[in-house]
Amino acid sequence: MKYFFSYIWAIVWGIIMLTLLLLPPNELPDVRKYELFAGIDKVVHMGIFFVLAILLYWESAMKSKWKGNMWIIVSKVVISTVIFALFTEEAQKHVSSRTADLYDIYADCIGIGMATFSFLLLYRGNKAKKNEEIYTN
Repeated sequence: MKYFFSYIWAIVWGIIMLTLLLLPPNELPDVRKYELFAGIDKVVHMGIFFVLAILLYWESAMKSKWKGNMWIIVSKVVISTVIFALFTEEAQKHVSSRTADLYDIYADCIGIGMATFSFLLLYRGNKAKKNEEIYTN
């Protein structure tokens, strides 16, 4: 149980994502007036999966106190978020008035990739900062 509590924000965000992605569109507020360009839904997909992956990366790094193996963390987060993306699209097939879209999965993976790139930069920057503190002290 303690394991799940260390990822509480990612779990909460995942539940919010599932709710929004699986609700029939007629139960959501009409946001068509806010559509700035065609394909804005793909940007939304990138954004929500970026946030999910960042939360998982952050909580993993905090749990390991930035001492865990970076590549194991990246592997776990990428695999779990891609599986979650595939699951949400498959689930949308079975919800009336929702459709599964291969481009949504691409957008999800781009968001995951952006989060992974950000994590790699932060992780290396944090490691360099810690090494610098060791050598100056």
